[in-house]
Amino acid sequence: IHTDWFRIFQFHLAETTNFKDVAYKSNDVPYLERVLWERFVEGLYDGFVPKDPWKGVVVNYRDREDIVYRDRKGTIHGKDPFQKTSDITLIASLRVEELKLQLFTVLEAFLLGQDIHFRQFLFETGETGPYARPFIYIDLDTHQLIFVSLEPYSFGSMPNNYLAVGGKVGTHYVRSYYLDFFNRPITYFSRLLFFLIDTGWDTSRGAYIKFLRFPNIDNTSIPPLHKVPGMDLDEWEEYLDHRFGKKGSSGNIELLVDGDQFFPYFVDSILDAKQSIKMRTYIFDRDDYAIKLADLLKRRSKDIDIKIMLDGLGSIMAQRKSAGTMPPDHKAPLGITTYLMKKSNLEVRNLTNPWFTGDHTKSTIIDSKTAYLGGMNIGREYRWEWHDLMMKIQGPVVNDIEHEFDKAWAHSSILGDFVFFWHVLTNSVEESLPNGYPIRVLKTSPVKSDIYKAQLAATRRAKSYIYIENAYFSDVTILYELVRARLRGVDVRVIIPMEGNHGVMNDSNVIAANTLIKYGAKVYAYPGMSHVKAAIYDGWACLGSANFDKFSFRVNREMNLATSESSFAEELKEDVFKPDFERSLLLIKPLPAGWLNAFAFIVASQL
Repeated sequence: IHTDWFRIFQFHLAETTNFKDVAYKSNDVPYLERVLWERFVEGLYDGFVPKDPWKGVVVNYRDREDIVYRDRKGTIHGKDPFQKTSDITLIASLRVEELKLQLFTVLEAFLLGQDIHFRQFLFETGETGPYARPFIYIDLDTHQLIFVSLEPYSFGSMPNNYLAVGGKVGTHYVRSYYLDFFNRPITYFSRLLFFLIDTGWDTSRGAYIKFLRFPNIDNTSIPPLHKVPGMDLDEWEEYLDHRFGKKGSSGNIELLVDGDQFFPYFVDSILDAKQSIKMRTYIFDRDDYAIKLADLLKRRSKDIDIKIMLDGLGSIMAQRKSAGTMPPDHKAPLGITTYLMKKSNLEVRNLTNPWFTGDHTKSTIIDSKTAYLGGMNIGREYRWEWHDLMMKIQGPVVNDIEHEFDKAWAHSSILGDFVFFWHVLTNSVEESLPNGYPIRVLKTSPVKSDIYKAQLAATRRAKSYIYIENAYFSDVTILYELVRARLRGVDVRVIIPMEGNHGVMNDSNVIAANTLIKYGAKVYAYPGMSHVKAAIYDGWACLGSANFDKFSFRVNREMNLATSESSFAEELKEDVFKPDFERSLLLIKPLPAGWLNAFAFIVASQL
């Protein structure tokens, strides 16, 4: 039974499969037929669809979406957002379940008009098939609205041709370890060298900190929180200029929380693109939603230039599991790269992964004017199931993001090392006048750890508060510095998912959480899977694609944006951290942990 807003409402099915009979026998709840639900929805749409013609609103419900708008006569229409025409302007994206007050107001008036006076009843929605929600329980007195699902949420395996998958793994291995030796020899050996150095450093540093540096204290030794101003952000930005050898750029950032806010605008941008699209993603899945987006890109490639880079290892790993709500009749193609290139003008590059390095960046640039950047890959779980965060960026900083895409594209070419060096010598970021507020692009590559170094320094300098939300929390040095920050009176709060998607990281997070709790930090368990990668240090915000683990800090290619703009930091607090603190479970005592958790933490420190 799926509850969207309120407490769980249980139906005991006993021996029967007739839901209406069960409802009458168990609860004596009146039943309203599907035709009444459809009439009610029509009236509900009339209340929030703009009166101006051709102004569209994407309405999200369950795992479906419609763009709803009026024509010039005022008639309401709905269609698939992927089929939106250029005369329709998208102005909002909302979820039906969020229309709580408006929904009950319209419902009361609707029932009165139908001469229905029930206060509690079942509505039939007409949804059918696996994971459908054919009934809604409504209590007008307590404003409860509960969708009842036929089947439980569970992960399943996407159908595979295992011989074909094995062939792809073998081909990818040859490309990564043999062809890369000739295509990118400098990169090949440098990545091996740095991976070995990082592994040795992490092992020795981690053991040193874990066994020798964490202090022995009890609860009475934990100091109260300091009520002091945060660090001087002007001085902090000057430090970053000096530390990284250059000033940042400028622009404006709009936060897009969850798939309901990101994907409708993302699809709209793809539909409206006039010249080019440059997409860089870790995973381009083969599920139904990813294929729908792939078909859109293939269609648009006949009119504009589209380049797609996807990480080979990430896309292969994505084939192991499917999203919990995957339609059982979906027929996944054997390979997403082949599917994207078939009968299209798309330029697609499947990146190699020598010595475990990958490209974990998720960025898309539309017409060199607008960029999207954050934690979401292309797949059903990012659209419908997980809590995640993306940014819509405009202004001069888009040039920096596009420049990084172009460098990575050059490096992925045949003889990539030589093409890359020639590209760097002959191309530079286009200079633009400042527009918006200061924004800094921070990166991780096998030879640079800007994201790590900046956040480590911010943790050491913070005086007032540190808020972090991340699913993968295994860097011992960061953990130690967060403990030190709390012991000097800083308000340290960390959000981790209650249901992560990697078993080793889930077990490892228990050790990280218990360590923070022991020293007085607040740890929150988000109900479900949170894939958000964001942090605020005394008003300095840093967010993007990077996790708090070794791969994101020193091995993979990653990209975060950072800014000291106070209005943006407050927006990040209000739109992400404040609601996530409220909906998460505050852990008031350590979680049960055993030797498996300790072992997982050691393993996770190398991932």
